[in-house]
Amino acid sequence: MLARLREARRFSWPLAACVIISVNLLAWFAVAWAFGLSPFARQHSLLLLRAGAVNSQLLGEGQWWRLLTSQFLHVNFPHMPFNMLALFLLGGMLERDLGAWRFLTLYFVSGLVGQLSGVAATPALISSGASQAVMGLAGAVSAGLLLQRHSKQTARLLILLILISVQAGLDLLTAGHIKAGHWGGFLAGAFVGYLFYRRKRGA
Repeated sequence: MLARLREARRFSWPLAACVIISVNLLAWFAVAWAFGLSPFARQHSLLLLRAGAVNSQLLGEGQWWRLLTSQFLHVNFPHMPFNMLALFLLGGMLERDLGAWRFLTLYFVSGLVGQLSGVAATPALISSGASQAVMGLAGAVSAGLLLQRHSKQTARLLILLILISVQAGLDLLTAGHIKAGHWGGFLAGAFVGYLFYRRKRGA
């Protein structure tokens, strides 16, 4: 009983991850309200382009801010809660391991690189969603598993494999291949995560 109480005290909500989740949810409902859609209706990519999604043409015109805003816009409602669950689980691990600021750095660097990779690989693509950043978090957690031992190593590995498998399955179902933005986000997160965990291990 005492051990369980101590474990409960050690648990803390990942505040920064919860803030990012809240912004994603607010963005979904704000777009639905602004365009007169049902909260559960599909938000088409052309509509999201008006709300802040990104493509190669607009990047070429200097609208680089879209690499940030596009991370908070989603096309399909079912995919958005999955991203938020993955963000909570993976972001919680990273925020507790590395701190809020390093977690936020990982999230936004992965998202920016992922969005840029997506439109660079497919210039006609209208890119949006948190998946690129979430895959970056998966990359960072992978780096952490390689560099340090954790009391919940097996549980972390299982969560990681399930989330990556689901995302890969969605990519194969919708696009027939793993999307370039997801590869870009994963590799960026793995690289930055490796640097953060290595610095932590050496501290």
